[in-house]
Amino acid sequence: MTHSEQNLGGRNAAPSTFLPTALVLVMLVLIAKHVQWALAYADDYSMYSVSDWLINYEAGFVRRGLLGQLLFDAYQLWPFNVRVFILSLPLVFSPLLFALLFKVFYKEGWPPTVVFTVCCMGAFSFSPAVRRDYLVLIMAGLIFFLVSRWLSTKGRGRRTALFVAFTMLSFVLVLCYEPAVFIAFPLLFLAVKKEYGLRRTLLLAMPVVFVCAVVFLSRGGTAMAETIWQSWSPCFQRFPFPGGDGSVGLGVGALGWDMLPTFSFHLRMAYIGTDPLWLTALLIVYMLAGTYYLVVNLDVAMIPFWPKLPAHAATTPPFGHPYVFDARGMGNVLLLQFLAMLPMFTVLSCDWGRNICLCTVSTFFLLHFFPNATALLPYIDKVTTRLLPIFGRFRLFRSPLFYVFVALTVPMPLSEAPRLADSVVGIFLILLS
Repeated sequence: MTHSEQNLGGRNAAPSTFLPTALVLVMLVLIAKHVQWALAYADDYSMYSVSDWLINYEAGFVRRGLLGQLLFDAYQLWPFNVRVFILSLPLVFSPLLFALLFKVFYKEGWPPTVVFTVCCMGAFSFSPAVRRDYLVLIMAGLIFFLVSRWLSTKGRGRRTALFVAFTMLSFVLVLCYEPAVFIAFPLLFLAVKKEYGLRRTLLLAMPVVFVCAVVFLSRGGTAMAETIWQSWSPCFQRFPFPGGDGSVGLGVGALGWDMLPTFSFHLRMAYIGTDPLWLTALLIVYMLAGTYYLVVNLDVAMIPFWPKLPAHAATTPPFGHPYVFDARGMGNVLLLQFLAMLPMFTVLSCDWGRNICLCTVSTFFLLHFFPNATALLPYIDKVTTRLLPIFGRFRLFRSPLFYVFVALTVPMPLSEAPRLADSVVGIFLILLS
């Protein structure tokens, strides 16, 4: 392999496995602590982690109401503790998402260490604070799978079934969480257009664009939020818990927020914070640069008993070629996905940890199902070819020790601007105090 290939494209896997394995063990301990915390300090009805799921259609059609309506109808049939059910959902969806990720990583030959870093999942696994993110990523992965099969299938009946399944799942995704349109569709449609032309792209996109427009126009209001919250009064009374007897919960109450003040609030929370502005700016740069480093250098963090050959290597001559990781393709897709999700990183959200997790995991799914997505926009490829040689020029950046250091120190807040305490090291110090 030439020096330019090592810097810009495929790279041989690093031989050291001790430190990445230690990192995985550390993150597993932290995940266990989060599960313990979630069980010991359950959120009440008013918190985002619960009330966001309670939005329903009892006051009319509104964004994010589908899951809440399903819960509401289920409660009418058979009363159950909705709060406990909602807080239990991460225990189902998180292992399922991990299983899907591990299957993708195994097939691609990528070492899964990055899955246990905070930029991907790590410290926030099994936490109710991430709300619908597990479900959103699972549905996004299934959408990528359905479209890839639809494009490669030749039978008319199967193609029709796959198209209908994609359309219905896309509708469900948008009705559950409307910002997911920035996660699942921009790069998907670009990849389809590049490979199969504009006609197939429009066939996929038009139904999704229509339902997106309807949902974005159905923002709700204060009166609607009050009506929705009151519809859950029988549940609050039958299963009393703090937050159900006061004002409208935060998630439902957000339906009454005006657009411009909401945008301003998200920008202020995500980029200003409580620390001095210069420190916040440095931490944001380190957070984004650290995420990029961890993802495009994931081949540094090999662990024992993990295949060093892609699953398709045995059928690709010459037989048994050494494991090669396409850092250039990974960097291109990650940057493109970040650009597609810029509304979520600016005016639609202030949850850095959630958004970066959504960005990185969806990048892995996209690259797995659409390998042609690595070169969608030439100017992105130019940026990547300028960044990657930096990692090849300095041996420190290709060290497992440095990889683990970045994974432990990069800040990843669930909400608001990053702080030093938001790193894995900071979280461990808090847990030990």
